[in-house]
Amino acid sequence: MLTLAALREKPHTSISALRCYQSCPKKHYFTYIERAAPAFRPLALVLGSAWHATIAEHLLRSGQGHHAPVEEVRDHLRDGIVRGVEGDAVPVLFEEEEQDISAVVDAAMDMLDVFLAKVPIPERVHGVEVPFSLELVHPATGEIHPVPLVGAMDAVVDEGGHPIVLEFKTGKRRWTADQIDYDLQPTAYMMGARALGHDGAGVKLVLTTKAKKPDVQVEHLVRYRRDEHELVETAFAVARAVKAGVDYPNRGWQCRTCPYAQACGS
Repeated sequence: MLTLAALREKPHTSISALRCYQSCPKKHYFTYIERAAPAFRPLALVLGSAWHATIAEHLLRSGQGHHAPVEEVRDHLRDGIVRGVEGDAVPVLFEEEEQDISAVVDAAMDMLDVFLAKVPIPERVHGVEVPFSLELVHPATGEIHPVPLVGAMDAVVDEGGHPIVLEFKTGKRRWTADQIDYDLQPTAYMMGARALGHDGAGVKLVLTTKAKKPDVQVEHLVRYRRDEHELVETAFAVARAVKAGVDYPNRGWQCRTCPYAQACGS
């Protein structure tokens, strides 16, 4: 299997691209078709990238009966946030409650402490940021999607002797019942795990909330064949819409924090 970077160099689609089109076709156009330079990067992306890299490091350096040194894990997250904010030409849009980097780091440290206290080390770690590439075949017509679906599973581990995909998230609030039932990412992870030989792998959401009192939401996510069919049909529908030039703006509250709002005329 090629690395994720190598897979992304070739034409492909992704869950992020599908979600983007569902939320706003015009944003999808600027991001994936025009590849316009964003006016800024949301703070959530910086935190999310640093968080995933830190949790991956924590899992790889830990094992049953021992943990990576906590201060080193904290330093890894702190350094990742600082690099994310200061090391890019694209400015970061801070949120109202966190107007400087020190406040962001403090909140992230609180989140990490809660995560380390509540989330046990898996029995075995098969890999972190495990890349996959899926050929999408339409369930009704047998048509093959023009490009593969590419992504990476946050971690593939063993729990109770069985493989499971861990999906690490950060967010201001817990996932709703609708997100638990319908989010596309777990469906893709389940398909990706099966393609890599992890038959019957489940998916577990591990969401650490960004709040005054952070907490960890753990959910075992269930997906069925119909969910996989719906994901594939969605990918085909988005591809047809993009080819037809359907890229209208979806006006709403999200325009206030969209990095392409100026280019879009919002």
